[in-house]
Amino acid sequence: MKAPNISAVFGVVLLVYHALPASAQPTSHTTYLYFPVHGSSLPELHRDMISHGPTANGVRGYGVTAAKPGKQMSVEACQRNGDYHFGVEFEIWLPKAANPAVLSVGERALWSRFVQFVKKHEEVHRSIWMDCAAEYDRKLAASAAQDCASGQAKVAALWSEMLATCGPKQIAFDAGQRGVLKAQPFMIRVAGKLP
Repeated sequence: MKAPNISAVFGVVLLVYHALPASAQPTSHTTYLYFPVHGSSLPELHRDMISHGPTANGVRGYGVTAAKPGKQMSVEACQRNGDYHFGVEFEIWLPKAANPAVLSVGERALWSRFVQFVKKHEEVHRSIWMDCAAEYDRKLAASAAQDCASGQAKVAALWSEMLATCGPKQIAFDAGQRGVLKAQPFMIRVAGKLP
């Protein structure tokens, strides 16, 4: 079975803006969530992920990293706490075999190794976004707003700029991972290249 395009596999990272009280750097929180993958063999698990894996912007993946807004800081909170800063709450969705007991010991080892690969891949997406958020947080600090309402507007404007600038970095990372994905023993097995 031909491996799908890595951009479609890992999904598109969603990023929306979120303002938090003052801190030295953008803040983040990561929650790991798992979606069930059904099948009694590695090829069946692969087919189920392709058919039922999580999506981001309509693209299905083996794993997905999404950044969502937390509580929006109100103008009143800004007046009490100071400047606006970037903050990101991440959700990383990873595959989990619904019934791993049906797999052989060797298949379970290949599956586990693949899930760890997907987790590390998604954590790099998170790091790329945090590097971008830090850069734009510095831009925000360098152009102090005159009041909290204009600070809130500046966060939104800089965040939109960051999405346009940093989104291509996510796509480039996925493109660079195509060969690494294909070399995963799980992918080789499901492609029928291992006994």
